[in-house]
Parts: sequence; C-alpha cells; structure tokens
Amino acid sequence: MNKHLIIVFLAIFLTGCSTDKKDSEKSETGGHSDHSPETAPDDRTKELMAIHDSIMPATETLMRLKKQLSAEIKAADSLRAIKSDPTLKAKIIQAAELSIQLEKADKEMMNWMHQYRADSLAKLDKKQAEIYIKEQTGKIITVRDLMQKSISDARLFLQKNK
Repeated sequence: MNKHLIIVFLAIFLTGCSTDKKDSEKSETGGHSDHSPETAPDDRTKELMAIHDSIMPATETLMRLKKQLSAEIKAADSLRAIKSDPTLKAKIIQAAELSIQLEKADKEMMNWMHQYRADSLAKLDKKQAEIYIKEQTGKIITVRDLMQKSISDARLFLQKNK
C-alpha cells in the first residue's frame, strides 16, 4: 500500500514539474508569448516591447515617489496644525496633485498591459497587425511620456522641498 502511494505521489510530482515548450518560452519572455517562433515579432513589435520593457521598472519609482510625497504631505500637515501658513497649504496641495499624477501614470501603464494582446497578432492579417502595432506603439509612447513627466515633476518638487 505504501509503495503504491509513493508511486502515485511521485507521478503527480513529476507531472507537475514537467513543462511544455510553450510554458517555458512564456516564462522566459516574461509572459509575452509573442516571442514564439510561430509569431516571430517584426521590428515594430520589438520596438513596442522595448518601450514597454524600458519603462516597466519605472513603476517602482512611481510608487517610491508617491510614498515620499505622502510623507511630505503628512509633515506639512503636522506643521500646519501648529502654525497657520499659506505656503504649507500650497505645498500640501501641490504634493497631492503630484501624487495623483503618479497614480494616474501607474494606472495607465497597468491599463495598457491589460489591454495589449500580443497573442492576437497571429490571428490578424499583415495589414491589420501593422495597424494594431502602430496603435499600441502610440499608446505605450503616451504612457511612457506620462510616466517620465510625473516622475520628473515629483523629483523636482521633492528636491525643492528638502
């Protein structure tokens, strides 16, 4: 009986550990199956994904800056409770606006990633695929610009208010 259980568990374990080629390719490309041989990306697709990959690490920067702005708001609000100063109120408002800007940039990145469908490129004819890639490139460039501007604005504010 024990031998049979061990064999069953071993079979289940080995089955769970095996991966097919598609799963391993998907994990190697960060979940983007568009890099498989059947749908080899053309230069525009590579450019699109390069833009995405270049700004993806900036999402961590967005969250770090948002946290720093929250600390600035909290500190300015504490000072404002002690003494009424219109510059503190302006600082709080500006920091809150910058925080919203950072949040919007992060949401736009997440929205783009959720709506982009690399796997549907294989189903489109060449002309439709080109149009789709062009539209998606425009969208990710807009996201990139929004992220870069919000990061730059937040950093400038934090530098001025050290």
